Amino acid sequence: MAFYEDEYYVKKTDKPDQYKTIRKIGEKPPSPGIYKCQKCGFEDVMNRDCDKLPPCANCKEEGSSNTWKLLVKATNK
Repeated sequence: MAFYEDEYYVKKTDKPDQYKTIRKIGEKPPSPGIYKCQKCGFEDVMNRDCDKLPPCANCKEEGSSNTWKLLVKATNK
């Protein structure tokens, strides 16, 4: 869960579809931000250098497959 202090820096989106899309390991993330593992609920930060979504670091099972969903998009606006 993301927390914030200043509402000036956090905005409600007018494009909610990008937050509903389930993304697979290996896909290029659409933007930097906080992503949630759909298997275990772990939240992880993907920065601008991330060119493909990794396996979840919290899912301990060998060969475990998970998917990600964007929770918070990071921008320079």
